[in-house]
Amino acid sequence: MTDAPVSQFAAKAKNAYRVLATSYIGLLLTLLISTLENPPQDAEPGPMLWLTGLGIAVFKCLPLLLFIPGLIARSHKTASWLAYMIQLYFVLAVMLVFTPGSSGWGWLMTVLTLTIFLSAMMFTRWQKRADAGM
Repeated sequence: MTDAPVSQFAAKAKNAYRVLATSYIGLLLTLLISTLENPPQDAEPGPMLWLTGLGIAVFKCLPLLLFIPGLIARSHKTASWLAYMIQLYFVLAVMLVFTPGSSGWGWLMTVLTLTIFLSAMMFTRWQKRADAGM
């Protein structure tokens, strides 16, 4: 066999990983910014408002933050688990699309979660083939 398919799958996996990482960071930033832009109504203005908003943002992002070590290591197993878990964020994003005042954030989150899902699946597929030497 020739080396062309190995480099082809490795190149595809590298591109899929770039898309995955960019979308992942974009989703984290979207969750943070959307939470801080729409603060809770009950919080007192001032530093307490920011602390409350940051606390809520961390709570929203915590499941995503658990995948950081595996994504840094470029583990295809982590990417496949992320593809399963991101579906929960997709449901949240679709609900935000139909929430008055949050539809813009909802559409952005919907696109990002779909991109993460598809790129994680493709990264897993191509990385497994590259690792197998196909």
